[in-house]
This record gives sequence, C-alpha cells and structure tokens, in this order.
Amino acid sequence: MASKLAVICYGFGDLASQFVWTFVGSYLTIYYTDIVGLAPAIVSVIMMGARIWDAINDPMMGAIAERTRSKFGRFRPYIAFGCPFLAIFAVLTFTNPFGGGSAAGAIWAAVTYIIAGMLYTLVNIPYAALSGVMTEDANQRNKINTSRNIGMNLGMVIVNALSAGLALRFSGEGAEVANGQGYMMTALIYAIISIPLFLIVFATAKEKVQPMHGTQAFSFKDTVNNLVRNKYLMIITLIMLLQMTAFMGRIAVTSYYVIYCLGSFTMIALIMTIPSLGGIIGSFFVPFFAKCFGKRAVLMGSMLIQAVGLLVIYFAPFDNITMVLVGCWIFGLFNVGFPMTLSMVADSVDYMELKTGIRTDGTAYATYGLATKVGNAIGGSIGVLLLAAFGYVANAEQTAEAMNGINIVVNLIPAILFILGAAACLLWDMSDKDADEIREKLKAKNNQTQETV
Repeated sequence: MASKLAVICYGFGDLASQFVWTFVGSYLTIYYTDIVGLAPAIVSVIMMGARIWDAINDPMMGAIAERTRSKFGRFRPYIAFGCPFLAIFAVLTFTNPFGGGSAAGAIWAAVTYIIAGMLYTLVNIPYAALSGVMTEDANQRNKINTSRNIGMNLGMVIVNALSAGLALRFSGEGAEVANGQGYMMTALIYAIISIPLFLIVFATAKEKVQPMHGTQAFSFKDTVNNLVRNKYLMIITLIMLLQMTAFMGRIAVTSYYVIYCLGSFTMIALIMTIPSLGGIIGSFFVPFFAKCFGKRAVLMGSMLIQAVGLLVIYFAPFDNITMVLVGCWIFGLFNVGFPMTLSMVADSVDYMELKTGIRTDGTAYATYGLATKVGNAIGGSIGVLLLAAFGYVANAEQTAEAMNGINIVVNLIPAILFILGAAACLLWDMSDKDADEIREKLKAKNNQTQETV
C-alpha cells in the first residue's frame, strides 16, 4: 500500500506537467501562426512529424524504463533527472531567434518542439507507470489516478487562468494581444515552477510492485509484440486516442474560438479555466462512483456527458456567453474519465503479466503519453489545416464561414470523438471483479516464486 502522502503528492507530477505541456498545447499553435508567421501547412508538418517519431520513441522509452534497475527503482530516476531538461526546452519552444517565417525559423521550431516532446516522454512515461507499481490495491490505484486527475485539472486551472494575463503583462504597456516576449516569459515562469513539483513525486513515491521476471535485453520487436498481443491494452489505447484527441486536440485550438468567435483575448482565461475547475470538483466523486458502477461505466458516462456540454457550446450563438459558460461547466464537471483510463491500463498490464509472465508497465503507459501528444498534435495540425480550409486568416477579422469553421473544429468534432470513445468502451469486457481475480492470482504466483527462491 502506498502512503497517504505519496497518493496526494503523486498528483503534483501532473500539476507540473500542465505547467509545461498544457501551456505548449494551448498556445504554441497560435504562437507559430500569429507570432512566428509560419504557414498552417508548415505547423501541421512539424506537429505530425513529431508524433510520427513519438510512435517509435515512446514505446522505446517505456521499454528502457521498465528494464532499468537502480537504487531509486525503475521509473523514479527519469523523473528526477529529466525534469530540468524538460523545463529548458519548454521555454525554447517559445523562442524565435531567426525572426519571421523563414526556413531557419521553421527548422528551429521543429527541432525545439521535437526535443521538448522527447523530454516529456522521458519524464512522463515513467511518471505514469509509477501509478501501477505503487500499490496492488485496485481502490488505491483509483485514488492515485484521481490524485493525478486533480493535479492535471488544477494545473489547467492555473495555466488557463493566468497565461493570457501574464503573456499580456510581459508583452509591454498597452498590448491588446500577446507578443513573443510575453509567451516566452510566461513559459519561463511555468518551467521554473515545474521542477520542484516533479522532485516531490520522486521523493515520496515508492515502487512496491516488482516484475516476476528478471532484467531482459532490450528488443524493440519484442516490445511491440508485447503491446499488440495485449488485447485490453489495444482497446484502452483506442479509447485514449479518441478521448485525448477530443480533449487535448480541442485545447490546441480553443484560443482561436475565444479570440475570433467570442471576440476577446482576455476571455481565454475564463473559457479555458471553467472546464478544469469543474474537473477538480468532479474528480472527488470518481473513486465512489467507480466502486459503485465500475470503471468502464464511469468512463463511458463521463465522455457522453462531456459531448453534451460541447454540443451546448457549439449551438450557442457567439453573443450568448451564458449558454457558452453553461456548456463549459457541463463539459468540465464530467472531465473525470482520465483516472479510469489510467486504472484500466494498469488492469491490462496485470492481465498480460498473468498471461505471459512479463510485466510491461513502461511500454503500456507509453500509450497514454503517446495518446496525449497525438491528440494535442491532431488538434494543432489537422485542426489548424481545417481552420485554413474554412478561410481563417491570422490577425484579421474572420468571415462568417471562417467563424463557423472554427466552431466546428473546436466544439463539434471533439463532441463526436467523445461519443466514439464511449462506444469503444463496449469492446472492454473485463469486469472490475475479473481484474481483482487477476491480481489475486498474480499475488499467489509471486508468493510461490518467493517461497521457491
């Protein structure tokens, strides 16, 4: 069992992640198009190219981490030693040393963004894997992942509430929209805050669940085989891709909706903070409802109601701010599906260990990190291409067609993806009782192995 302090402090890791990655996800796309001057097609290529590399890099990092043996454990060292470098490159993504939309500027953007993504992988895949090895108890795993969800939403509240104001403040006297200096200084503040939060997780978390097998030589082929043979991991990965594309992809383009449809840069803080604040409130009820109705039912229900909230926003006239805010609250209060997906990843790892004798925490949780980044990239790349197709022009008054297109991209398409994610949950046929029985069998096997030794 993990200590109460460890459970609470585990959420600090996702709080730290939001300071670096939510700010990148929320503002980097508009920084590239409106500040650096990169064409939407170039932004799309950069972001999707980074995700293609992540499809290789993330499972490799997971496999390396789960094969690591150190006095600090398998996963904790990467959190401690990787977080300073993640902070540095989170700031570098908001720098533009070459000016304008030149080829050198595009290369700089691509390199800094790809390296920042790799460092996010280096820190966050081991961090995610920790939740599955801090305890074998299913209820406590739900609490650990709920702590993470609270940290995630709290981080989003802070970042979304403060970022626009901070960026404007650092942009100079009388600025109505943020400039490059404003974005960079805001990123720097968040990066500095993130480091001690990650270190608190490193200091308090303990790795209690150890694999039955010894250290294995690294084989990318075996790593991929272990992933694709785990049917439950494949199902939850599909669900996460839909869920994360709807949620993180929407974050990447929401600022366009607020600035150009609602007509106010400063309203970004309000519109993007309400869903996260609602998510914090809803998260406190997650362990109770998961215990009563099961993880799958809670996950399905959360995504369906989030879709309803987005549809309310989509059908709201741009001048009906009350209706927009109601939709934001519905969307936010039911932003509680992430703890369930994380706990279901842990169930899939237990299932595969019982089936094969191999525990793949790192590579399994790599799918979560990959889904997060793919979702954000799809919003930033496909989303910005769709905006251009609807007639979006940077730093200009938008046509009615362009504003309607922005509304479709930001609200309607994510609603559809949430509905598809809820439907995909029907493929998951492992009950919580089945998962408990698997853990009991694993525990008996471990005890038998220790007695033999």
